[in-house]
Order: sequence, then structure tokens, then C-alpha cells
Amino acid sequence: MQLFVIVAIVAILLMIWLSFSIIGFVLHMIPAIIIGLIAGAIASALVGSRHGIFGDIVLGVFGGVLANFIFGLFFHVATQANILYSVFFATVGAIIILLIGKAISPRRAY
Repeated sequence: MQLFVIVAIVAILLMIWLSFSIIGFVLHMIPAIIIGLIAGAIASALVGSRHGIFGDIVLGVFGGVLANFIFGLFFHVATQANILYSVFFATVGAIIILLIGKAISPRRAY
């Protein structure tokens, strides 16, 4: 009986921890999506891609992750310190991803 009570308490604590983790994840993803939208729109305007609004968001978010990793690893820059830094670095990362995509994708005749 005591083991059941201990397992039940641990399960309840794990469910509480998981709910806070999910809420924190969602609250951190909303600004990342907004920054990704801005960065993806700027990058697609500069490079000239045709991915649409959803593609711009995805490329901006991936660009932000890529730029956060690269600039943090090589230049020891905290990209999350300011919203302008985040948008700038996400734009740089999205431009890098767009240029790689343009180099890999075949040319289409329109």
C-alpha cells in the first residue's frame, strides 16, 4: 500500500512538472514564431524566394536556431539578449538557409 502511495505521488508530481514544461515551451515558441516570421519575410525579400508565409516562418525559425548556434559557438554572442539581435541573427540564418536551398534546388523555367 505504501508503494502505491509513493508511486501515485511521484506520478502526480511528474504530471505537474510536465504541464509546466509544456506551458513554458508554448510561451517560448510564440516569440520564436513572431521573430521567425519577421526574419523569414526580410530574408525572402532580400534573397527573392517564393516560399509563402508559412515557408518564411519555418525558414526564419530554422535560421534563428542556426544563427543562435553559429554565433554563440564561434563568436560567443548572446543572441537572446535583445529582440533586435534575435531578429538580425535569425535573418542572417534564414538568408544562409535560403541561399543553400537556392544552390541545391534545380532551376525552373516559368
